[in-house]
Amino acid sequence: MSDFGRFLLQGKRVNELVFDETLLSRGKTQVFADDREAQGECVERLRALGVVVKIQRLEIGDFVLSERCAIERKTAADFESSVMDGRLFAQAGELKDNFLSPLICIVGDCFASLNPKALNGALMALTVDQRVPVLFFEDEDELASFIAQLAEREQLNEAKEMRLRVGKKNVPLAEKQLFLVQGLPGVGAKNAKTLLKHFKTIENLVCAHEDELRDVEGIGKKRAREIKRLLSADYEEKENEEKEDV
Repeated sequence: MSDFGRFLLQGKRVNELVFDETLLSRGKTQVFADDREAQGECVERLRALGVVVKIQRLEIGDFVLSERCAIERKTAADFESSVMDGRLFAQAGELKDNFLSPLICIVGDCFASLNPKALNGALMALTVDQRVPVLFFEDEDELASFIAQLAEREQLNEAKEMRLRVGKKNVPLAEKQLFLVQGLPGVGAKNAKTLLKHFKTIENLVCAHEDELRDVEGIGKKRAREIKRLLSADYEEKENEEKEDV
């Protein structure tokens, strides 16, 4: 497996996702699916459509289609419960921090717990305030067909451009800096750019005190503590590294 389409996904833990160039060269699309979706009808349907589904625990999103596109899948009931406990908006924020084009996909339209005003309010907050599009699907078959078509668009129709961007020998320095900073805990593409603009150099960032990190917009106390902990901890190699499920 090559480094084509390799990128980091930042959550409580770091996911490293790699799209296999050999499969792409044979016209096979790939979708990463969270292991909690493994037995679902959507995954089954995706495989029937010829998509290579790679199962592993995803910290953010339920399906990852490309470096820029991920999907959070919810049934109508799931959507309602995540609105009521506030989880939905945190999930949308994490999607936005890690992907340029995230989507929330809702299967079904039987909303029993939220009145129309509350439902519309949640949809407005997602689409207008957080700028995360919300799409509705009648059933899992329709969602799977959409994911398969979008994966093909992201991976095969854009494959040549992606290869040039990822595989070029002279990667711009700014791109290298952003990739490095995105490896820090809880730092996605947006926060990486904010940190680099604030500290100017990675050296300044590494040397910054925790309170300086905390004052940067979008970082906050928790992320600042985790970043500083990572940067200051001694390296200890472990013999039995945790294995990913693929």
